[in-house]
Amino acid sequence: MYITPTPNILASALHKVYAKSTHAPDSLALWINIAEEAVRELSSPVQPALVPWVPVVLRYRLHRTEGDFFPFTGSLRILSGPLVGNTFADADSAAREVVEATPAPAADAMRNVLPLWRFRTTGSPGAFTPRAVPPLIS
Repeated sequence: MYITPTPNILASALHKVYAKSTHAPDSLALWINIAEEAVRELSSPVQPALVPWVPVVLRYRLHRTEGDFFPFTGSLRILSGPLVGNTFADADSAAREVVEATPAPAADAMRNVLPLWRFRTTGSPGAFTPRAVPPLIS
């Protein structure tokens, strides 16, 4: 069964190009590479069995929960913390359950704020970001 890529698959593929790049975030070369990958992804059929899980992390109340995001369905499985081994239909459901499973005062206003999942680095270097250099004043 072949289908066209979903936004989740496209976002995952484009993030890989960004994370592996040695170019500065505002580099034209980086964005040309990202655009080329977008064109390639949008013109290629996708077989669900070949879509890889993407490593993600959620930080909430000084606790770190690692998971894997499956771009084809949007599901998320938990790899660490009290919910390890559980798979959720979407990232928001998983985040809500992490909030519920994290010890906190019952009347805590932060429980109403849903944390966001972020891409987890897997040892590959991130995109190069040059340090800010103060202007030379002569």
